[in-house]
Amino acid sequence: MNGSPLETRYGPRLAARTAIVLALLGACSAQGQDPSLEVAGPSSFGGLDGSGERTNGLSLGDFLAGSYALNVGQLDQASVFLERALAADPEDPELSRQVYLLALAEGRFDRAVELAEQIVAHDPADEDALLLLALDDARAERFDAAREKLARLDEGGIAALAVPFLDAWAIFGEGGKQAVQQSLTRLEAGESLGPLNVYHGAMLLYQADRLDEAEAMLREAMPADRPVPVRLVQAQASLLADQGDSAAALQLVREQVAERPDQPVLENALLELEAGRTLPPPFDGPTGGMADALWGIAQALHQEGGGARAVLYARMALFLQPDLAEATLLIGDVFVDQQNFDAAIDTYAGIDDASPISFAGKLRIASALHELDRKEQAFQMLEGLVAAEPERVQALVQLGNLLRRDEDYERAERAYTRAIERLGTPEREDWSLFYARGIAYERTKRWPQAEADFQQALELEPEQPFVLNYLGYSWVDKGMHLDEARKMLDRAVAARPDDGFIVDSMGWVHYRLGEYPQAVESLERAVELEPGDPVINDHLGDAYWRVGRHREARYQWQRALTLEPDQELIKTIERKLKSGLGAPDRA
Repeated sequence: MNGSPLETRYGPRLAARTAIVLALLGACSAQGQDPSLEVAGPSSFGGLDGSGERTNGLSLGDFLAGSYALNVGQLDQASVFLERALAADPEDPELSRQVYLLALAEGRFDRAVELAEQIVAHDPADEDALLLLALDDARAERFDAAREKLARLDEGGIAALAVPFLDAWAIFGEGGKQAVQQSLTRLEAGESLGPLNVYHGAMLLYQADRLDEAEAMLREAMPADRPVPVRLVQAQASLLADQGDSAAALQLVREQVAERPDQPVLENALLELEAGRTLPPPFDGPTGGMADALWGIAQALHQEGGGARAVLYARMALFLQPDLAEATLLIGDVFVDQQNFDAAIDTYAGIDDASPISFAGKLRIASALHELDRKEQAFQMLEGLVAAEPERVQALVQLGNLLRRDEDYERAERAYTRAIERLGTPEREDWSLFYARGIAYERTKRWPQAEADFQQALELEPEQPFVLNYLGYSWVDKGMHLDEARKMLDRAVAARPDDGFIVDSMGWVHYRLGEYPQAVESLERAVELEPGDPVINDHLGDAYWRVGRHREARYQWQRALTLEPDQELIKTIERKLKSGLGAPDRA
């Protein structure tokens, strides 16, 4: 293989840069419409006279300047201009709605509530404004008024997903523990969102001090075939500890941290339990339940690609519970998805240092700085976290990962080695750290050390397909341990049959062993799965040549040249295009 087997193939691919508020305004412009951007045009504000000024006194310049500021992501400037435009034409409903959404997106809640009242006075059925006003009532413990507004929300909109949760908690806020059964009935009456319903049902019982029922409900909902949602783990562990079974709580959290070592909430819960401290529930009180439900829906929207709506619901969660750091983290993550890294940094920086999420926020700030090409600043920030948190390895791992992305493999290896030194006895979840350091060793031509790290990774996670692929491929490429390599790659392909790079590795094994027809079959499949990879296309060209399909071989080599191969591969392909392949060099 030309170059490293996998290093350049699994990098993150970020979406095209788009300002989140533009998407937000588009997604929320009108219920039931396609979520494309709808910025009010000049005709929305009344007529224009011949000079280009609005006849009602509104300067077209303010509107255009505000729209431009939104388009380039300058939210503070957009607020200034659009607020000025609204001041000149306060009765325009669409402009009011746009400024409202902008205020909510920025977390200017007092202004958002003021505008929501104006919008609902004009349009009593406006979903977003009515929902915020219901939350404003709940925040003031006017639960009866909140329920009245929730009842008016359109059953067909996205808000309808949130209403059963919010209404159930409003019933609990109004009637207390005696109303818990009514709350559960209301929750069940809405559309099921799976684990979120179970979790909130259990939390209603928890808040009503019916701990045994709450714990049994959560235990029954725990999936056996996939990672458990973090909030379910957190609630279950808190309940177990509250019932005096701290050992069971500790075992539960340890198992889940092993499955997902990058969950700061679980990591903090583990630290608390290991220190013998109590573990509080995820939230307390009816407004905490409402905020948590909104954050859960925001998470679901984000996972389904609805980043704009996710921001709205996360902001409304923060409106009810300002210290809900998970919601702030999610908003920052949406900005990152949109490649709006400056806004992401500002958002993450708003997380309180006392929050267990704070460390995760700082790691994300470092990644965003790196994306902005402020690399040394990112590295310095990570080194600061390394010094401030001597028991943690995450900052060193992230430092190594960023350096590896920059192809600074020697510095990356040193960062990974420092992280491994902090581990103590490696656990199952640490396989990825040895795998990453093995790549850094392999790229700096220290194969014995790389091989040892890959084997250590497989001792910790024997069926990990990426490690099986990397080590198996490397052995084949070096003509080593061919029988064992073939078995490894068989297992890797079985685990990930639709991974083009792993299928390519199997094809290359066939090629090196002189099994050319089988090589063609696997490599054609690999190109089908990863048509834009130059190495896979080059491999298929070699296989075609060996089975006598020379014209197709030259086509594949020429295609590989169009796919931005590295200089070494370019020279190899140009030589093959000129002279073909010599006698087989079988492993």
